[in-house]
Amino acid sequence: METKINQHLNLFGLKADQDAFGNNIYETYISGKFYSGYEIGERSDGYFTLYGDSNAYFEPFEEWSSIQKELSSDINGVILDIGCGGGKHALYFQDKGQKVYAMDNSPKAIDTCKLRGIENTIICDVEHFHLVDTAIKFDSILFWGNNVGLLQNKSFFVYFLNLLENYTNNNSTLYLETMNPYEEGFLDEDTVSYVENNLLQKKLGGQMSVRVRYKKYATPWNDYLFISTDELEQLLTETNWRTEKILKDFETNQFIAVLKKKNRSD
Repeated sequence: METKINQHLNLFGLKADQDAFGNNIYETYISGKFYSGYEIGERSDGYFTLYGDSNAYFEPFEEWSSIQKELSSDINGVILDIGCGGGKHALYFQDKGQKVYAMDNSPKAIDTCKLRGIENTIICDVEHFHLVDTAIKFDSILFWGNNVGLLQNKSFFVYFLNLLENYTNNNSTLYLETMNPYEEGFLDEDTVSYVENNLLQKKLGGQMSVRVRYKKYATPWNDYLFISTDELEQLLTETNWRTEKILKDFETNQFIAVLKKKNRSD
């Protein structure tokens, strides 16, 4: 009988005073008051948004977006949940019998995942993902909850998708969730100006320099990326990945691109 070995890898995470969203997630979970948490998202132009929906980190399957629910039956094998937060997706797939690795750069978010019973976790940011052992091969990799944003900009997006060649099989699938920065959700005057200024600087329009604040904690400033389907297709020309299909959720204005390898063996 095969012995089950759980892994909790601590490779590279936020410092204690930087872990804003993780402390929100952890304290919200411990309190049991899922609507009591908050985060302040701050952008480099001074624009900020107060997010009071910490319950979103713990939503049951019934409350997921329509496109996440539709795709969930396709996701199997060894799964990597990048930017796992409170672990709602990782825990669901683990309960379905899949082997799941929940990854986040937030130690407190990973602490929450462990408390919830997630068996395999990785404290790591995308910049240090190369430290993960390439002996681990993933069949399904999730960038859900707009976590395409973690890929920051044009060059890092291409670098990271090419890096994933070392961690995937010929039939592995990537699930990229994001929003179009030229459509609904980005049409306020300040954001339109921000996007236009990015384009003038030859950046992707949705390359947002942001940080998150909660109580006394503040994450470092970092780029967070939103892209259109046209921009996605252009970036993929520099990788070995292709779009198999794209699902759009018109209620949330999000879309998920399902990617397969160009040279996959069927």
